[in-house]
Amino acid sequence: MKIFYLGLLWIGGTVLSCQNQNETVPLTNTREQDSLELIQMVAERERAMIQKDMALAMDRFTEDATWINSQGYYFEGREELEKFHGMMMGNDSLAYYYEVGKPKIRLLDSQNALAYYSWKMFWYKKEIPSDTTFKEIGLMTLNAHKKKEGWKWTAVTNQHTPWFYPEIIPVTVD
Repeated sequence: MKIFYLGLLWIGGTVLSCQNQNETVPLTNTREQDSLELIQMVAERERAMIQKDMALAMDRFTEDATWINSQGYYFEGREELEKFHGMMMGNDSLAYYYEVGKPKIRLLDSQNALAYYSWKMFWYKKEIPSDTTFKEIGLMTLNAHKKKEGWKWTAVTNQHTPWFYPEIIPVTVD
């Protein structure tokens, strides 16, 4: 892809003057960096859920983010998402084990992406951790948008699935 630019180019802390305004710039590095950042965001979310760290869980959501949970309830705005997460993390009688599968990143363009990953959340009674009372397994779809400060989650859709998929692999219909 050809990128047309004027002025200065910032690379790794060094400012370079741009003589040729019709220079071919490989997008691979930016796309790889974006993919890695989105994968890291999924890992941060998993860590936040395991540690019940509300600040970390909410850090990457935009103020107007939306969430449809696995039961189909629609939450609008970061404040409501925080309340929803608070219900899970602060439950009086139940706690959970949480795990995610390997995320699949789909970069739509330079500022928009989707992240898919499988998750499982096994709920147990706090007084009897070996007593799993409910097993939830699903697929998360997160929409992300890149702004000056980096990638942020803008919308989430969650659905239950019958199995936990360690990796999201496209299927074909015969």
